[in-house]
Amino acid sequence: MGDDPHGELIRRHLADAGVSLQAGSWGADRTATAHASIGADGSATYEFDIDWDLREVHFDVPRVVHTGSLATLLEPGASRTEEALRRLPASTLITFDPNIRPALATSREATRTRVENFAALAQIVKMSEEDAAWLYPDMEPRTIAEIHAALGVQLFVLTRAENGCMVASHSALRHLPAEPATVVDTIGAGDAFMSGLIYEAIRSGAARQLTVNESEEGLLDVCVQTALRSAAITVSRPGANPPNRHDLNG
Repeated sequence: MGDDPHGELIRRHLADAGVSLQAGSWGADRTATAHASIGADGSATYEFDIDWDLREVHFDVPRVVHTGSLATLLEPGASRTEEALRRLPASTLITFDPNIRPALATSREATRTRVENFAALAQIVKMSEEDAAWLYPDMEPRTIAEIHAALGVQLFVLTRAENGCMVASHSALRHLPAEPATVVDTIGAGDAFMSGLIYEAIRSGAARQLTVNESEEGLLDVCVQTALRSAAITVSRPGANPPNRHDLNG
């Protein structure tokens, strides 16, 4: 983040939510922005103004590291992000959401290669139907799941908006329904799904199981169900306003 009004807005929001920032989070020339326009159906389109680099990050051994989207596509930050993930110990759960922005992507083939390089480092990969259609046109979801299983991904989730999601783990494929919701604003739905998934993986102990390749199918489905609930809450209210723990557990 930059030392500017946008950066200060983010800093205050994080502080209010009890989130601490690592040293090095500040110092960009400016804070990157995404301008969202909301359609009549609640869907969003974006205009981006982003430069991305990654400074050296120092922290104790983390339990979970999540990355995705432009952080894994835009250089020079993307390559440095990949290097940072490769240095993590085996005890750290790595989660990845490609969240493709075609307007900022290079070629489809180059983007697919980079996405699969990051997926090969992760135990959990979440992908939207839109991501899958762009990365793997005319390919069946089962085949996409098999590609990621071959890369070493233990839990692959393909989100399908109001149709719930497809879950692939332990060579098994199943579908979980979406939670009922009145859609007000779709901004942040995918990120809320991902954060709900990570939260439940930590809370339930699935994160530790995944790092030692001993995950239980039923427990992984519990994680995905929490993710679905998180997304449903988010789309039911305006703004990128994900639930907190009390919302999820209330």
